Amino acid sequence: MSHTHQLIPTLIRCIYLLPLLLLVAKASSAQIGNGGWLNLTHTQKLSPKFDVISDVQFRSANNLDYLSTLLIRSVLSFNLTKQHAVGVGYANITDWDVIDEQKSSRMEHRFFQQYIYKNAIQNIRLNFRARLEQRNLDKADKFSQRMRLQAAAVIPLITDKTFSKGMYSLLQSEIMFNVQNKDKVNGHFFDQHRPLVALGYRFNKNIDAEIGYLRWQHRKMSGFGERDIFQFRILSNL
Repeated sequence: MSHTHQLIPTLIRCIYLLPLLLLVAKASSAQIGNGGWLNLTHTQKLSPKFDVISDVQFRSANNLDYLSTLLIRSVLSFNLTKQHAVGVGYANITDWDVIDEQKSSRMEHRFFQQYIYKNAIQNIRLNFRARLEQRNLDKADKFSQRMRLQAAAVIPLITDKTFSKGMYSLLQSEIMFNVQNKDKVNGHFFDQHRPLVALGYRFNKNIDAEIGYLRWQHRKMSGFGERDIFQFRILSNL
């Protein structure tokens, strides 16, 4: 059996463990906060081999008090085959905090490289992404690297035969590790876990919209932080 065929069942098992992981996260830790994320993602095909994928993300502070994060990201992707792609990208992240009615900000410049694998099992679309990030955190001396691993499944629910229109569900899990200079971030190898469940609607082959629930679990210098995130995402492609 090839490595590809061995990978697919493993991805499926990981993805279908997502609801269980969400329940365990809820049961094993107290709720700390909640918030909302708005994602706008666009894929522009330049040629059969090259795509540009750009996204803008707005994140709220706890209880939707104010805009806490603005993320702008873009990646140039090269399609090796229909199933495999590699890419290089850049992201600019600005975070805001309000303490004692005083607002402060910090900025991160992030470069990254990624590999994407796509496949399908019957009508289920599978996606796996590995991304290595070089993070320049506010100051030149605060450099670290992080690995992100994401597995996702898009499951058509009420659609036409070609899945060009209709309703679908999304199951996704992403885990992040600090692989260099962890002391510059939170002092730990483990950084974040983001399990997500979402319901989406495909209006046509160019536009999707999703609303979902994400459990944001992140490591701090001391202890863990957890938030319930309600996410709305619009995806377009041309």
